[in-house]
Formats: sequence, structure tokens, C-alpha cells
Amino acid sequence: MTPSEATFLAPPGEVADWRLVLLCDAVGGAGVFDALPGDADSLAGALGLDPHALRVELDALVALGVVDAGAGGGYERNATTPDAALLAVVRHHARSLKRWAGAVDRRVRDEPVERGDIGDPEAFHDALALSARRMAPAVVDACLARFPGARTVLDLGGLHGEYSLEFARRGLEATMQDMPAMIEVARRKGRLEPAGVTLYEGSFFESVPGGPFDLAFCTGITHTFDGERNLTLFRNLRPVVAAGGGVAVTTFLRGESPTSALFAVQMLVNGNGGDTHTEAEYRQWLGEAGFTVDEAVHPLQGPGARSVLFAT
Repeated sequence: MTPSEATFLAPPGEVADWRLVLLCDAVGGAGVFDALPGDADSLAGALGLDPHALRVELDALVALGVVDAGAGGGYERNATTPDAALLAVVRHHARSLKRWAGAVDRRVRDEPVERGDIGDPEAFHDALALSARRMAPAVVDACLARFPGARTVLDLGGLHGEYSLEFARRGLEATMQDMPAMIEVARRKGRLEPAGVTLYEGSFFESVPGGPFDLAFCTGITHTFDGERNLTLFRNLRPVVAAGGGVAVTTFLRGESPTSALFAVQMLVNGNGGDTHTEAEYRQWLGEAGFTVDEAVHPLQGPGARSVLFAT
């Protein structure tokens, strides 16, 4: 299982087997992968699990190639057993599968669904960090090519802080804003502040740090919200963007790729009003907030099929 296959955003035909995802979520989430090697009875006894169910699920994972059958009826890790970082991605995928299974039918019938939440903030943090770590250098390259004089950056909804860390590595003063639960996780992880990243907690619909900032960086957030809230966000950013600076919005654009269409389903079933929005919608919101959007959209290479819109 590779990181690109592990996420539910893998291209059509490359997504991981749903059975494998749910089994890894159950077994890995119970701590079994970390406890290997061992037999079902001893593992179940040590972890407080049902030995029969664990044996059945581990046998299935052997059949799927995720663990190996060891000597004497035991089980052991192999090269494809998820490590902690990959398991976080797989478990996020499993959460999405469960959400889709319970909400896709209800949404198409115009029946209400409970608003989705992130569940365990730390697990959510870890799941998204792996992909962001791979994407961050190319995204920051694009931002600094567009704004070569940038010295300060505000990372909105930065969550794991991988982009803030990459900006800091390039010599920028980075401030990351997110909700209190996410900032708490970031502080507990202890990576951002020692690297010089300033943490600011609170909703960016209510307030943002005063700045001024050469770059306001929005990635992974605008598709979570509807147009009204995105317009509010961009209006809040206008006063804190320095003269000569601008905004970078990294997102999935509707109609640009199969991944974008699949991601829109995730937003649909979350019940929070999010969607993949069109380029024209972003141009309208940014324009109404007082920004001028660059004529060309910058496509990002690699998994995810995201694009960056720049505005000044």
C-alpha cells in the first residue's frame, strides 16, 4: 500500500481495496501492528481484544498481503504493513468510507445528515500531514516564484503546519492560524514554535492577525465552506495583506479532474456546506473582497490534482 493509494483521493482505478482499508483501521487502530509479532490469543490478551475476531481479521490481512503468517500460527509485519504515518492516512480513509456509506444515499434523497466532525484532532492532523509534507516544497516554490519579495506569511487553517515549516525553511516569518483544538495539537507536537512559527488560535471568520503579511496562504480550507463564508474570509484578509503582497488559494477546482469530482462527494457527505468550487466563483469572491486574481491558474503536479490561484 503506497501513500497515494491509501487516500480516498487516489485516482480512479488506483484506490486501495475497501476491505483492506477497513481491516487496517480496525486492527491497526487497536494497536495490533505495533504489537506484532505474535499469535491471535497472545495479542488479544495483551490488548484486550476478542481473539476469534482478531484471528479472522489478521488472516484476512495475510490474504491481502498486509501482514505475514509466521511460525506456529503467529503473525508478523512485512514491508507493506503501514507505519504510524501511513496508518493515519488509512484510518482517515476508513472514516471517509464510513461517512460515504451512511450519507451518500441520504443526501441524494434530500434527507438530513449529521454534520461531520474531525473526530480525533490528533489523528486528523497526522492523516493530512503526510500528503502535505510531500506537496509543500512544490507549493511554496510556486508561491515564492509569484511573490519573490515575500518575507511574512499567514498560513490560514494550517493544521499540521507543514506549509508553515516549509515557508520558515525558506527564511519567511510564518504565522499559522487555526481553531483552538488544532493549535493545541500543534503545540503538543512541538515542531512549529521551535522552528520560529507563530501560532494564532481562533476562527478566521471572526478575526485574523493584524499583519501586515506579504502573503496570505489558504490551502485545504476554501472547499470546506460555501461561497458566503469564503467571501467573508477573503474580506477579512484584504486589510492585512501588505502593499505588493497577495493571496494564494490552493484547492480543487470543479471540473478540472476526476479527483476534484470525487473530493466534492466528501464535502457533500460532511454536511458542512462545502464543495469544490469553480474558478469563476473564486474570481468573483476574491474580486468582491477587493483582490485582483491573476489571469492564469497554476496547476500543481503530482497526486491530488490541486491548483493555485494567486491574487493581489
